[in-house]
Amino acid sequence: MLTLYDHPRSGNCHKVRLFLSMLRLPYESVFIDVPNGVNREPFFTAINPLQQIPVLVDGDYTIQDSQAILLYLAHRHAPDWAGNGAREIADIAQWLSFAANEIGNSLQPARLYYLLGEEIDIAAAQAKSLRALKILDAHLTRHPWLAAGRPTIADLACFPYVGLAREGRMPLDDFPHVLDWISRIVALDGYVTMPGLPPPPATPDRAGA
Repeated sequence: MLTLYDHPRSGNCHKVRLFLSMLRLPYESVFIDVPNGVNREPFFTAINPLQQIPVLVDGDYTIQDSQAILLYLAHRHAPDWAGNGAREIADIAQWLSFAANEIGNSLQPARLYYLLGEEIDIAAAQAKSLRALKILDAHLTRHPWLAAGRPTIADLACFPYVGLAREGRMPLDDFPHVLDWISRIVALDGYVTMPGLPPPPATPDRAGA
């Protein structure tokens, strides 16, 4: 059984939850109360010295970092999601880097500023967020997915904090191609939501309820 050290409001954790759901892989979720410092307690520091979530444990193997976890799960269970051939793999790697850096240093901290009152330069974070959204929107005018012409872990890595951009007071509605891409992700089989993200599409039974 896989074990995911997790928090329900973490976009990085949601990347992993989303992929686990799409892969139909059962797992145990262990709640780590990061706002109250549980990630700094000795038991968790022994699991991840960086004191960050998510962490995935698969038997005797422990993986830190959401992008690394996505790669691990893809190579173990669904290799197409990690790319076929040098160009696809390189394209996906570029977007994983974009998720960790451009998004991780802009949309993610802007959201935390408003949710948790983190002390950051919010004007700088929002300026970087606009730049990241503009880059995504321009790319998505020409491509339905970020890489390989199909859903890959590149999309899952970038999706949560983009989808949560309004929580960082970002004008997501100004980026129609990003909104269309979000809708395509929401329509994927196995999609699961989290607070702040769109709900799954209604099933016929639910729609008629």
